[in-house]
Amino acid sequence: MWPLFATVATATYPQVCSPNVNRPNRSRRPATKQVLPENLTLSVLRFSHDGRGIAQHKGRVVMLANALPGEQVVAKIEKANAKLWQGRAIDVETASEHRIQPVCGYVGRCGGCQLQHMPIALQHELKQQAVADHFRRNDLTLESPAQSLDVISVADFGYRHRARLHVSKKGALGFHNQQGNEVVAIDGCAVFTEALSQVFEQVRSNAPLVGLSQLEIAVDDYSNIGAVALKGQRQAIDAFHGWVAEQGWHWQQALSYQAGQTVVTALPGEFTQVNRLANQQMQQRASDWLALSDDDRVLDLFCGSGNLAYYFQQKVAQTLGLEASESAIRQANLVKKPDDRVDFAVADLFQADVSQMPLVQNLNPTVAVLDPPRAGAEQICATINQLTSLNKILYISCDPATLARDVKLLHQAGWHLRKVALIDMFPQTKHIETMVLLAKTT
Repeated sequence: MWPLFATVATATYPQVCSPNVNRPNRSRRPATKQVLPENLTLSVLRFSHDGRGIAQHKGRVVMLANALPGEQVVAKIEKANAKLWQGRAIDVETASEHRIQPVCGYVGRCGGCQLQHMPIALQHELKQQAVADHFRRNDLTLESPAQSLDVISVADFGYRHRARLHVSKKGALGFHNQQGNEVVAIDGCAVFTEALSQVFEQVRSNAPLVGLSQLEIAVDDYSNIGAVALKGQRQAIDAFHGWVAEQGWHWQQALSYQAGQTVVTALPGEFTQVNRLANQQMQQRASDWLALSDDDRVLDLFCGSGNLAYYFQQKVAQTLGLEASESAIRQANLVKKPDDRVDFAVADLFQADVSQMPLVQNLNPTVAVLDPPRAGAEQICATINQLTSLNKILYISCDPATLARDVKLLHQAGWHLRKVALIDMFPQTKHIETMVLLAKTT
């Protein structure tokens, strides 16, 4: 499946000199503005890791949205420098056999979905290749061909239970365009669940939106509705929250989500996995991989409000969840019962040495679970080997580049990559969620 894909070398940029460096006194020439070329007819050679097509023009790499390998397209160039042009295909002269008609009429304008012009199987292949390439670049391989990179996939559309939306100056509701500088007003979204679509329509049609710039809507596992204004004028925010309260919705009260036998909570606007069905599959797969027993002690890093900690806690002797968000830890502790085998604490996991924390040392963990943001967990992976009681690490990542970097650190410290799975949390988009299992070399 790999021939269509290739890694694109990144451009090398000149080093920026410090203002204190001595250099000849000469007047600076104003920077020359790059003149964008006219529309070009180009042949698409292969994919980039984010699903754009790659072409070449007079020695320059050209990366194009809405373009598939093997196609001849008319391209509009929107960004340019000396080595790389970026743009989109505005007309397809020779179409790939894989091209399909997008479900959504806003594709090309809305910045939400980048891959609707290709079937889901090709989307999965693209994402598998991106993960495999990052691993290969870091000299990482699986222990055997049987442990291949499989895909956890549930629904291609209608999966999102939560959405962060933008509001135009005139009060139109939608998403940012692909450039991020304009609100594309929409009347619906194909990746929303049916319940979220109904909430969206009610907000779009009836809520006071003028003066807001960003809001979030959500429907929890028990059909409770949350809506919160995140950015805007103070008076507009208050008016919106007053309207939300009139609907009987939540903006200050927490929403509820199932995690094993526990109902965890999160305030509207706080992080929860947007794809609830995929999240359930991820929880189950993680549990199957770890094969937890009542002798295990689990250290859950970047635990949020307990999505995995509570799922695991019935199976093990003890679980400790650490997280930087005080609000998330407050929510995690609110639902804790006296007989639960789980504790939570606030910790800055990017600055502190986790292995030296008294709470962690007292736990003496046998299993570590990492679910960091895009920046990854480099500091943790560089020092976690000091926890000599550990025998398994489960790492869930939303960025394959930082995942591969961190797994390489673990590999160099004696950990072996046992299993890898792609979790398609965000079908129709370029975003990649990956889960890996590592075991200590014996």
